[in-house]
Amino acid sequence: MRKVFYFLHILFLLGVASHTKAQIDTDRVLIIGRNALYYEDYVLAISYFNKVIRVKPYLADPYYFRAFAKYSLEDLKGAEKDMDKAINTSPFQASFYRFRGDIRSKFGAYKEALDDYAKGLELSPQEEGIFFNRGLVYMSTKEYQKSVDDFTEVLKIDNAQYGAYINRAISKLQLKDTIGAVKDMDEAIEVNPLVADAYRFSAIIYYETNDFNKALARIDKAIELNRNDAGYYMMRGVIRYQMDNLAGTMSDFDKVIELDPKNTMAYANRGILRVEVGDVNNAIDDFSRVLALNPADLLTLFNRSLLYIRVGQYRDAIADLNVIIDRYPDYPDAYMARSQAYSGINNNMAAGRDYNMAFKLDQDSRKKAERESGKKQKDGDKPKKTRSETDDDISNHNKIAVLDDFGIDETEVEEIDNLRGKIQNRNIVIDLETVYGLTFFSVDSLINRARYFKTDVTQFNQHKKFGRPLIFSNREAETDGSKSLEYFTAIKEIGTQIEQTPSDYELRFIRAILYGVVLNYTSAIAEYDFIIENTEDKKLNLFAYFNRAYIRYKMVEMMQTFDDAELPSSLISKPLISVTNKDKPPKEDVIIKQSLDYELIERDLQKVLQIDPEYEFAYYNLGILQCIRKDYEGAIVYFEKAIALNPFFAEAYFNRGLTRIYLKQDELGTLDLSKAGELGMYKAYNVIKRYGMQREVKVEEEKE
Repeated sequence: MRKVFYFLHILFLLGVASHTKAQIDTDRVLIIGRNALYYEDYVLAISYFNKVIRVKPYLADPYYFRAFAKYSLEDLKGAEKDMDKAINTSPFQASFYRFRGDIRSKFGAYKEALDDYAKGLELSPQEEGIFFNRGLVYMSTKEYQKSVDDFTEVLKIDNAQYGAYINRAISKLQLKDTIGAVKDMDEAIEVNPLVADAYRFSAIIYYETNDFNKALARIDKAIELNRNDAGYYMMRGVIRYQMDNLAGTMSDFDKVIELDPKNTMAYANRGILRVEVGDVNNAIDDFSRVLALNPADLLTLFNRSLLYIRVGQYRDAIADLNVIIDRYPDYPDAYMARSQAYSGINNNMAAGRDYNMAFKLDQDSRKKAERESGKKQKDGDKPKKTRSETDDDISNHNKIAVLDDFGIDETEVEEIDNLRGKIQNRNIVIDLETVYGLTFFSVDSLINRARYFKTDVTQFNQHKKFGRPLIFSNREAETDGSKSLEYFTAIKEIGTQIEQTPSDYELRFIRAILYGVVLNYTSAIAEYDFIIENTEDKKLNLFAYFNRAYIRYKMVEMMQTFDDAELPSSLISKPLISVTNKDKPPKEDVIIKQSLDYELIERDLQKVLQIDPEYEFAYYNLGILQCIRKDYEGAIVYFEKAIALNPFFAEAYFNRGLTRIYLKQDELGTLDLSKAGELGMYKAYNVIKRYGMQREVKVEEEKE
């Protein structure tokens, strides 16, 4: 009996009344956050719940709601951690245990999930949602009788829960109780005759029992209720195929392709049907479409090679068959087909060699089949054989494919233009967050949070010597034509002021930043050198060392994008060159080598820490430097120091998380990424989905 995907119906009770009367401001922020949840603006919702938690960490509800937002973003470990806090704060709410159980079941921690459900039922013995979700867990652990019992409890509490009927029917089917399964499906349809999936599951059961007429009637009803689900037409096509309705089957496969133009199984199945009716050229076209979408589909490749032989395209057939034989060296039909193709191009020697190999393999196969004939069980009584979608047995190449267990497990793909919704599905480039510097021009990488600041930067801004505030940023705004003109004008004006007051090092620092923005790195470094060499102002020295390291890092990055001959003069910086023979000009390759030397960058950052040992941005930048050098353990140490100094340093959490995942410390890395996402770094959720630790279900194989 093939496994059947069960119908998920998880209810989240968000309307939990707070037992602590918060002040009106936190109440309002909590309500705004819940509204953001309602509109699926999960990242924004988290930012509001963060505000409540920082003010009143003793409230349970903000942790609960933030856990739901993280769960929606597929940050399961972060959600579990928030639910731990919610339960520790308020341990007598059944819904809290239920939700933590849902989270744990999602990443396969079934034992812990069952413990949570049991605790929830202790607190609320009539909580139908806990019975329902525990029943789903029992289905996952293949404890089908227990799942039947739990869905029965749900129906005792609410006999209109059609989802419970559906899941109980599937569990009964696994227990070989076909009559009970059919009865439950009929009950589900009677309770709610407008749910298309109920008819689909009912059709599955009738298909499994070879009652194709009833299966067809049920899938017809499902399609009547939902005409835009490609999976429904795929299933009806297979049912019609079993009923020898080839025209209807072809029509359904056409409809699947219309709704889902990249559905390889529909093209492959339609190609097989076209072979049956003799439409060879169009069948080749269908098989070629499959291979364009999935070059690894060798069963379809073999089908195409056979058709190439039929239409006389022998060399194309040989090319396909070479791949097949390389993957299936013991398959006699492939050698026989290639023998025919070689004969077609008059290569009789190769044809004879393949023919002999095919004969030998066929004889070996027959002897093996005779030895094992007593062990094999007869296949089912279906009029026509089919294969599952994932079946890679080459001997089944000419069978219609069926979705594994007729399940609908379609990947959700969303076009996301902003940060609303399931941003973990967004297609982004995953890399370390880059270094920080001081600038006046920033495109912030985070949302819904205050900018990072230091007291000395605030003091600098109070002097108001430039029209913009000085800020920390690792996303300096790019310059375009009009902006560049504005910056060059500012550089010229500041130069005039410096001529009048040469000892105004703050103006020189401003001009150095502007030089960096317009990519004149040589002049920028010269200004920082001048400040370091000529002033004892501790604050300005720190700024100059910090930003000189920042500019040198940017120089290295840019130099790596150019060929040697293309290097701009602004990247060939005299201050970076150590020349032993002053009478001999340095070669360009020496300049590049010196420029790529990260020792100078590290030296400046260490100088920053000598001036201020609590400068978290220097530790953060040093962490990135260690990653570049592949000293990942050292990088983690620096990121940890940055986080210890600034617990809200999102980029440091993000980089430490990525580094830990690279070192196979998946759980710690996932928790770091969760914290980065919580602090506003939305792309962390994409990384969690793709690389983070989600505990996997371990299934023990039964011993024979």
